[in-house]
Amino acid sequence: METKTKVTIFHLYRKDGSALFLHPFENLDSFMDITGTSDIAGKYGRDPRVESLTLFRNDLYRMIEGAVKGWLSEQKFISRFLLSAVAFLVVYFASTLLIRDPIPVIDEILLGLAGSGLTFFYLVKKDQNSSLALKKRVELRTKIDRILFEEDPFVKEVEDFLIRNEELPAEKLLDSMMVEESFSIDDKDDARQLLSYLEKRFGSRELKKQSKLISMAYASQNTGKAVKALNHLAESKKIDLSLFATYTRIKRSCEKVS
Repeated sequence: METKTKVTIFHLYRKDGSALFLHPFENLDSFMDITGTSDIAGKYGRDPRVESLTLFRNDLYRMIEGAVKGWLSEQKFISRFLLSAVAFLVVYFASTLLIRDPIPVIDEILLGLAGSGLTFFYLVKKDQNSSLALKKRVELRTKIDRILFEEDPFVKEVEDFLIRNEELPAEKLLDSMMVEESFSIDDKDDARQLLSYLEKRFGSRELKKQSKLISMAYASQNTGKAVKALNHLAESKKIDLSLFATYTRIKRSCEKVS
C-alpha cells in the first residue's frame, strides 16, 4: 500500500494586511508528484480572507494547466515523435515526386519539416483536449478543492513575530534575530516544512552566506557591522529582512526539538 506524505500549506498575514502563502508548489516539475502522492492541508494564524484563498486556489489551478501539459509531453513524446517523423517522410517523398526544381532536396526538406512541425503541434493540441488530459485535470483540481485550512498556534506565533519584525529598524531586528528564544512547536514536520519553504524562497547559497556574515559580526560584538550588513540587504532587496529574521527563529526552534 502506498504511503502518503503529509504536506502543509501556510498562510501568514503581513503588516499591511496582505496574505503570504508558503508552499512546495514553486515549480511545475514537482507539482504533479506532490499533489498525486501527498495528503495536503492548510494552516493559518488568523482567519484568511475568502478572496485570498480564492486567488491562491486560482494560482494553483493555473499551475495544474502547466503541470498537465508537461505530464502529457512525457507520456506522449515517443508517439508524437514517431508520427511527426512519418509525416516528414510522407511529405518529403510526395514533394520529391511532385516538385521539379533545379536544386533538388532543399525544397523537399523544408516542406517535410513544415509537415512534421504541423503534425507535432496538431498532436499537442489534440492531447491537451483529450479525455486523458481532462481526467488528470479533474483529479488535480479535486485534490486542490479538498485542501482545508485550520487555525494553528505555531503558525499564529510565527505570524505575530513576522508582523512585529516589519515594524523594527535594522538594529532592533538584529536583536530579535540573535536573542535565544524559540517558537513553541507541537508538530516538528510542520516547522521543518515551513523552514524548507523559506530556504527555497531565499536561495540556499545567499541565505547561508548572509546568515554566517551576520552571526559572525554579532558574535564578535561588532553590531555596527551586522546592522550595516542588514541595511545592505534591505537596500539590495535580495532578502525580505523581516521574513529572514522569522526564518532564523524557526531554524533555532527546529534545532532545539531535533
